[in-house]
Amino acid sequence: MKILRISLLLIALLLLTGCQPRKTGIFSSLDMDKTGLVFGYEIFILQGDRTNGGESDYYAIVQCANGSVSPPLMGQVAMASDQVTVTIQEQGPPRCPASKFIGTVGFKELTGKFGNGQELVLPRKDSFWQ
Repeated sequence: MKILRISLLLIALLLLTGCQPRKTGIFSSLDMDKTGLVFGYEIFILQGDRTNGGESDYYAIVQCANGSVSPPLMGQVAMASDQVTVTIQEQGPPRCPASKFIGTVGFKELTGKFGNGQELVLPRKDSFWQ
């Protein structure tokens, strides 16, 4: 019973203090299958000029893989609270499903989708390439 009260108190404290997830980080589902082909997505969100302040100075490096890996693509990021929109330049093959990713940054993951594609869950972790 005591543990339950402490847990509820901690949850209430987090809600009252407005605890929000860090907006920057590496979110990746890239993985290599048994045949050596790479599948998944990796989005690295980083902040540009911190001296500017504001919410508009975020960028992303994006890679998509469906057997072969796309070249790293740089994109502009629009942030509104925990909502993120990444716009990347047009690309040649191999390519990402669309030039826009819309999602939500969480404590442990980035969820969202490219264009009208399937919902993606990209865990917050080290890069596939590390």
